[in-house]
Amino acid sequence: MAALERPLPPVATSPVSADAIPLTLRRRGGTTRQVLAMTAIGAIVLVLFAASDLPGWADRLGDGPSADAVRPLAQEWNRVMAQLGFDRPHEALRDAVQRMQEWRW
Repeated sequence: MAALERPLPPVATSPVSADAIPLTLRRRGGTTRQVLAMTAIGAIVLVLFAASDLPGWADRLGDGPSADAVRPLAQEWNRVMAQLGFDRPHEALRDAVQRMQEWRW
């Protein structure tokens, strides 16, 4: 007996890009205002909760008048955020990552 070859029925899927975001969602992105708002919110969250990394960042700026002006501001901001307790989530996350690295999984 011979098998009959028939074309496969078309599969109804939406086209997907390499990063698995459907093209319909990619075309319907946010407005410029929404992107600006998300960027501002992200920057505020970083300034509040990642203040302990600011002095190290300021030290890597190099030499110059602007770097010399930024260093004391970054250290003072870090001190104030630590005094308010905003450094606790950062330290807790850092400790958790350190513990996971010690597991060597």
